[in-house]
Amino acid sequence: MTAVDPGARDTVEKVSQRLLKPSTIRLVKPCKEATMQRRQALTSVLSATTLAALWAAGLLPKVSWAAWPGDAFEATDLQTAEDLLFGEVTVEDTDQIQITTPDIAENGRVVPVEVVIALPEPSTLTLLSDGNPSPLLARAHFTPEVEPRVAIRVKLGESSNVIALVEAGGKLYRQTKAVKVTAGGCGG
Repeated sequence: MTAVDPGARDTVEKVSQRLLKPSTIRLVKPCKEATMQRRQALTSVLSATTLAALWAAGLLPKVSWAAWPGDAFEATDLQTAEDLLFGEVTVEDTDQIQITTPDIAENGRVVPVEVVIALPEPSTLTLLSDGNPSPLLARAHFTPEVEPRVAIRVKLGESSNVIALVEAGGKLYRQTKAVKVTAGGCGG
């Protein structure tokens, strides 16, 4: 058996006590930017994995891959937008499309518009404004299973006409409603 020097034992105990003191053990905190980057990376990976799994299973709706009428949304005048969307189709005015908007909109940034269609078998609804820099406001597609009614909020740059164009039975129908936009609700 080997004899241990009592002084060496004291030294080992002192060193181990110093190493195990809470003041000498320092945990390094990750910086906030690194934490956020890691979270963003994890979120991106999880989102991509989920989309890939849904795509592989055939569960993504086909409408999400539908053609986007980008040129019509970027058109700067009403006639160009109509031509890009419908070509040279003759438009008929009808009272079977009901547009509900306030006659005077106090805030042009948020104008409620509701359109109810009484035409048989409507396929699309296109909302336009003749006073906006980009006249195409919205477009909706209908299936026979849904009620042909749309309620949205649109942005109007100035007093103008809200135009609803509906494709039904191979024809194109139109209804128009004037909306006066005031600055701050003061009239004018």
